[in-house]
Amino acid sequence: MTSCSLYLSTAGGDWDQTRSLAVAAERLGYRAVWLMDNTAGWAGAPHETPLLEPWAAIPALAEATDRIALGTLATPPGRRHPAILARQIATADRISGGRVELTMGAGDEPQMYELMGQPLLEPGRRIDQMVEEMTIMRGLWTQPRTTYHGSFYDITDGVCEPKPEAPIPLWIPLAWGRRRMPSVIAKWADGFSVAPHLAPAAMVRSQIERVQRACEDIGRDPASLLSNRLVGVTLTDTAVEPTEAKRRLLATADARTRQVMDAVGQYWRDILHPQWPDDVPAVYTFEDFYDVTEFHCVGTPEQVAEQILAGVSELGIAEVVVWPHGMLRSWEPACVAAQADLVERFALEVMPLLEG
Repeated sequence: MTSCSLYLSTAGGDWDQTRSLAVAAERLGYRAVWLMDNTAGWAGAPHETPLLEPWAAIPALAEATDRIALGTLATPPGRRHPAILARQIATADRISGGRVELTMGAGDEPQMYELMGQPLLEPGRRIDQMVEEMTIMRGLWTQPRTTYHGSFYDITDGVCEPKPEAPIPLWIPLAWGRRRMPSVIAKWADGFSVAPHLAPAAMVRSQIERVQRACEDIGRDPASLLSNRLVGVTLTDTAVEPTEAKRRLLATADARTRQVMDAVGQYWRDILHPQWPDDVPAVYTFEDFYDVTEFHCVGTPEQVAEQILAGVSELGIAEVVVWPHGMLRSWEPACVAAQADLVERFALEVMPLLEG
């Protein structure tokens, strides 16, 4: 059976809707709710898109729910000092009764840094910073005092009390990095989350195999890793041809989406092409988006279930993370307003088809 959780791009900054969606997700049988941890609109969304601060929202969601897991997807390095973040997460975990999970990524889109006046480090340096932050937080969560002297942080006798109720499950996104990230996942992660930008099945399969080899290199059983995949979902009432339906979604996207993607998409292409020359076009176009940089399932419940089984279950991934309306359209007011209907319809009409 494929487990299901829910990804909220913080519901357009509407707290009542965010809380309502989390409560509904628990009632409908989703395993977890994940909040976006961005400082500005993500790929395809205007920079001014309203976003709630997730580590402020999660404790409040914990009070509104009883069983569902709560976390971020994904928290990047450099956004908060790790000693402060460790305390925020530990407090949220206490409030939730041990339901908090953390996805820790290396960050990607330049506007998330530039608009906050932060430097955008090279990918290797961001991974270094992420590892330092994970080292510090795990130390604070498990040791009476933590001392760490690194390139980014210097802590002597750091304390975090109260500590989390139990070890915080740590997820790390699996994206394009072929050299270091599989080894980082093998050493640090409880699970990996296939990033939304990693779309073609051949690329996903190749990356999972790299993680498995990295686990074997350090004597870890690859089966001990949890796994999920972020999946854009658009449900229709009648059967569609999925490729053409996704192209229509592109054609009707808000003009601001194309403006943002023209810049951000080329940034991705510049990173991707040297690593995946057989899969990524040398010249990025907006229409390449769904072929290369988003796994988005479109169609009737039966069609969406079929696409999920092919792109999640058959790749050995255990959980689908449902992103209502996906990366490009989820910020648009009409899609924000329609999230509740999609969340319920997916649970009632698609989830039963994934139980085999």
